[in-house]
Formats: sequence, structure tokens, C-alpha cells
Amino acid sequence: MKDPKANLDLIREFGINGYESVRSLAEINLRTWEKLVERQMDTFNLLLDTGIEQVSAAGNTQDVSQLLNNQVALGKALGENFASKSREAVDLATEAGNEYRNWLENGISTFNSKVTEAANEALKNS
Repeated sequence: MKDPKANLDLIREFGINGYESVRSLAEINLRTWEKLVERQMDTFNLLLDTGIEQVSAAGNTQDVSQLLNNQVALGKALGENFASKSREAVDLATEAGNEYRNWLENGISTFNSKVTEAANEALKNS
């Protein structure tokens, strides 16, 4: 490309597209981070609630058999809730992976189209 103005326009366009691409990636990262923190807080609250229920059950139950049954029920509920939280985490990871893949594919597509456009323009001007 012999035209300095065309070169500068191309560089400017790549810069603008690069900035938009980085901004888009930052938004994906922020959304994913917020969802992960929310899931962690849900799990932490689940643990706290289960601990409180265990202490309450131990303090309110005089019968050892009933205490054991309460502990088993709490353990079962905790296990089921952990399984549910694990599925949510896998779904979140899949969703984030899809967003990152789309971001990358869009970036590659934009880059390829701009390079092809610049190459065609250069061939036309030579």
C-alpha cells in the first residue's frame, strides 16, 4: 500500500476494532465473574444454613436415634444441594465457554474481512 492516508485509515480501523474487541471481552469476563461469585455465595450460604440446622437439631433433640436421623437427613439435603450447585457451575462454564468462542470467532472474522478488504484495495490501486 503506497498511500499513507490509506495506511493510517487501516491502522485506525484496526485500533478501533481492537478496542471494541477488548471491551467486549472485558464485559464477558465481568459477567462471568459476577455469576461465579454469586454461585460461591449461594454455596457458602448453603453451608452456613446446614451448619446452623445441625447445631439446632443437636440442641433440640434428646434422643440419639432422632439426632442421627436428623443428621442423615441434613447430610442428604446438603449432598443434593451440592449436586445441584455443581450442575449450575457446569452450565455456567459451558455458557462462558460459548461466549468466549463466539467472541474469538467474531474477532477472527472481522480481522479476516479487514485484511481481505485491504489486500483487495491494494491490488486495485497497484
